[in-house]
Amino acid sequence: MPLCCRTRGTVAALLAGWGAVASPANAQDDASRDTTSEVADTPSDRGSKKPQVIFAPVPFSSPSSGTGVAAGAVAFYNPNDTPHQWITGGGVVWTSRGTKGIAAFHKMASTNDHFRLNATASFLDQENHFFGIGEDAGDLGDALTLQDKQFNIKATATFLVFTNGFAGVRYQLGTHDARTDEDPDEPPSLTPAPPPDQLDSTLSMIGPAFTYDTTDSHTQPRRGVEIDATWTFGLDLLGNSFDHDKLMVEGHAYFSLSERTVLATSAQFCSSDGDVVPYYDLCLFGASADLRGYETGRYRDRASWAVQGEVRHQFKPRWGGVAFFGLGGIAPSAGDLIDESNLLPAGGIGVRYRPFKNNDVQLRVDFAVGKNDHGLYVGIGEAF
Repeated sequence: MPLCCRTRGTVAALLAGWGAVASPANAQDDASRDTTSEVADTPSDRGSKKPQVIFAPVPFSSPSSGTGVAAGAVAFYNPNDTPHQWITGGGVVWTSRGTKGIAAFHKMASTNDHFRLNATASFLDQENHFFGIGEDAGDLGDALTLQDKQFNIKATATFLVFTNGFAGVRYQLGTHDARTDEDPDEPPSLTPAPPPDQLDSTLSMIGPAFTYDTTDSHTQPRRGVEIDATWTFGLDLLGNSFDHDKLMVEGHAYFSLSERTVLATSAQFCSSDGDVVPYYDLCLFGASADLRGYETGRYRDRASWAVQGEVRHQFKPRWGGVAFFGLGGIAPSAGDLIDESNLLPAGGIGVRYRPFKNNDVQLRVDFAVGKNDHGLYVGIGEAF
């Protein structure tokens, strides 16, 4: 499960990945103590009862966000000796263009792994780029600058219902207060702004969540399959500004090719439906682990798909590298994906570093190139 961020596009994800460039001195485990052990000696995702903490600032600079810094801490611990460690973190972000925010997250499982909880909360006053909706708008690349104050809460709780199968509920709340914020010294964008009722609106959605998980680790899987699906509905009763629904399905499969090499594969599908779907809840690339190499939201529409493959190799006990490639596309609806979807390629390479001797979590830095964009990503855990 990734905790990732990108140094290009929206700054929201940075709040989950400041620790990704932490130096060995910042990790509460001396890297010099593990220079000769084999890759498969002891690391696992069970962690330890005593918290292992990563703390570091992450400086970044990009055309979309300006120059800034994100800082915070992420703790890995296992207070009840559960099959998978708990993860808790929080941080702040600031940029030269006035973006600022704060966020926190928590991930846990019960002692017997019959219950799982994943929750995030954030407040951001950030600068976003809106390119419009659809393939042509994404290809044109004419970005309208929006300043958006948003408060977000997302929580997913699931219970074991059969072997490796979990079912439960997801709730998501988001408030948006956005306005256009064009630079008077730059040529104005010709991209029309989203409707006023979407710029100032509330997202409040709830629905079923399902997971099937046979992976051997939540932070560094080497074998197994994970399938996640959520179908959320926005209703007036919940305070949602629009009546729409969103279906998201993703699957990951992992194959151990050797003691040091893993092949990871991923497939994702998204569909948003309703009379009105707000621009910020459409299916889009760049905001998660779908396709690396695209600015957040440059390609957005009511439906999207993506497939990826990634080879991960551990060169040393602490150091590894990856190479990845993916394809994806967007369309006006799920029914149009086969006939009208465009084709968006993406690929790149990355470096991995394990800060703890007995914990398999890795820090990552990836460079990816897309059809007409590129990005540098830093994060905690793999992309998928």
